[in-house]
Amino acid sequence: MLLSVGTARARGTCVVEGKKTTPIVIEVAPRDATPFKLRVEGVPVAVELGGLETPATVHVRGALVFDGKVRAGEIPARTKRTVESLNGMLRLPASTEKLTLYANVRSKWVDADVHLPGVELRGVSLPCDGLTMDDVASPKPSLEDDGSARLVAVGKVVHFRNQPGPKGQAMEVLLDDPDALELRRLEEQGGYLRVTNRWADGTMLTGWVKREELTAAGAHHERIGDVTPVTAACTDKPRAAAANERVVTATVAAGTQLFAARYLGAWGKVAEGTKLQVRFRPKDDWVEIVGAPGIVSVTSCATNVTLDDAWIPRAAVKLPADATAVAPPAP
Repeated sequence: MLLSVGTARARGTCVVEGKKTTPIVIEVAPRDATPFKLRVEGVPVAVELGGLETPATVHVRGALVFDGKVRAGEIPARTKRTVESLNGMLRLPASTEKLTLYANVRSKWVDADVHLPGVELRGVSLPCDGLTMDDVASPKPSLEDDGSARLVAVGKVVHFRNQPGPKGQAMEVLLDDPDALELRRLEEQGGYLRVTNRWADGTMLTGWVKREELTAAGAHHERIGDVTPVTAACTDKPRAAAANERVVTATVAAGTQLFAARYLGAWGKVAEGTKLQVRFRPKDDWVEIVGAPGIVSVTSCATNVTLDDAWIPRAAVKLPADATAVAPPAP
């Protein structure tokens, strides 16, 4: 895995890492078996970014070691410090989320679409070392209003440039509605206006826009943020152990191959010196891993805490001394 990450960097691919990653849903494609999804949280990961149509590759290095895929818009990366875009027009504070990330031809930069409340900025290049998969403290909100007249877009698309005129580097800004982005005028040159906006979290956008793309704003208003939808309560329950099954915590040999089913679908390995929760049956040569720190199966229940599709040979498991007798079913 470390070799693959090093190779990715050598060929010009940004790798975003986390020591205790925020939740990320990964699709795993076992050999000769049906793909499935796992939710990973709180374990080391490295995300090797993909392209416009190519998913990113995720290397997981927790109690279970495996690779998977995630689409560009589903990578829960964020800025770990204040960063500036390569074109100099955008500054993002620490903990900026909702980034759609693509590989750049240079490993030190990543191409991104940045999603702000009511605003999407496309064609932004951010420093790779300014991104992380870990949680980051958000800056304290601070509103500024100097009372000056504001400008808004004429339509739902505004083209920012880093210098006045058509030769400057361009950045496309898409708006939910023209009033979603209110801009303060700084100066004018050759039919272009240099304008800026600062969000409450410290995000700052500054650039040159054609005069005809802007018009005077109406009543000034602050857009607080997106509304988080309410998630319905989950009614799914983990599958209960059958009468001839037991679930125990056991030591699994380092390097043990993981399978999606008995004899079929190799997809990962067990890390060194790992104790895992397993389900086993008498006289069965296979054991099912049902619990691993920070790794659970994605089901219809958002609060699922169990692991499916992780089978290992029983010979690789050291069961507790009192685990040989299967407990009778509960009355």
